[in-house]
Amino acid sequence: MFPFQSLFPFKDIMQQLMKQSGQSSGIEKFVQESISKSMSTSMEYFQKNASELHRAIHENQVSDDREMSVPEQKEQSELTPSIFDSLDHVYVKFRLKDPSKLSNFKIFHTSNQIIIEGYPNEESYHVFALPEIVKKKGAITTYKDEYLQIKLPKATDMQYTQIDVPPVE
Repeated sequence: MFPFQSLFPFKDIMQQLMKQSGQSSGIEKFVQESISKSMSTSMEYFQKNASELHRAIHENQVSDDREMSVPEQKEQSELTPSIFDSLDHVYVKFRLKDPSKLSNFKIFHTSNQIIIEGYPNEESYHVFALPEIVKKKGAITTYKDEYLQIKLPKATDMQYTQIDVPPVE
């Protein structure tokens, strides 16, 4: 039956179960009935509450449309970076149409995160994960063509320690 049957620790039990496989239709029937009951109760609930769900979805869409009707509000409240890495550096790039906002910016980073404070207002801060570990020193920022770019050098020292394995007696 199985190529590794002699190594299988429950060989006798498996053989008995395989002989009784004709009786597995009862288990299969129970599972099918349980699934159909579960789905039918879900469908009944949805049908009873469809008008409430439709109203909630509609209200959410209307509020989203109101937010989107003021294009500057959405743009200023979100700071969406493009984060990518090369062989030696990690780059974080933000689109900022107004260079006067740069005077409020404060940029910090840990070995695996970048933190931006002061945008769109002084109390705001944003934290983004970096794809690689970076060095503490050597970051450079540039602003060109409405984009702020932060260039962080990757850390090459992965600081690992060997763990001793005890000898087998």
